Amino acid sequence: MARPRKFDETTRQALITDAAEQILTGGVESVSLRPLAAKHGCSTTAIYTMFGSRDALIAAVRDEAIVSYLRAQEISMTTGEVLTDLRALGRASRRWVLAYPELYRVILGRGRPWQGTGTSPVGDTERAEFAEAAMRPTYRLVRAGIEEGVFHDVPVAHIGASLWAGVHGWIAIEMNLPVVPGVDSDAAYDRHLRALLRAWCAHTPLDP
Repeated sequence: MARPRKFDETTRQALITDAAEQILTGGVESVSLRPLAAKHGCSTTAIYTMFGSRDALIAAVRDEAIVSYLRAQEISMTTGEVLTDLRALGRASRRWVLAYPELYRVILGRGRPWQGTGTSPVGDTERAEFAEAAMRPTYRLVRAGIEEGVFHDVPVAHIGASLWAGVHGWIAIEMNLPVVPGVDSDAAYDRHLRALLRAWCAHTPLDP
């Protein structure tokens, strides 16, 4: 009698990668275990054994996507200069989301609810946890900017939340249609970033 095939971490990672490809191609609804099982020479039961459920596999894709997004942010900051690195951070966020829009939707739990790592769909708590992790580099740079006198001496959260909303608001629109039709999208976004940062610079008057 043949011995049962053992599936290692390499197979697990390959399944996560292929499930992510399904999501990128057709959205979270397109995730199907049968073609994944066929590709890796196993049964859907084996995938259930590894992950517990289809939703848990998608949750694993979400975890990997978050790691990828955060890594893209961290490696974008190379100069140690507050404004330059904040612009690089903003560009990195947009570049990642536009490259992997369906994974971004999975991170945010958009579309049809799916079960997360526990028994509840991705909800406000998990979205807030992602936002907190994703905003740390921005907050770190903003804090440095305040200490160096680049920004107004106001609470870090005020500037950080403004930058987060400005960046991800723009990205959310651009995922569906051009924000400024007829204009080079990269140039338009760069002007937007510069305007956002200029609004909080110490040389720009704040309204009383």
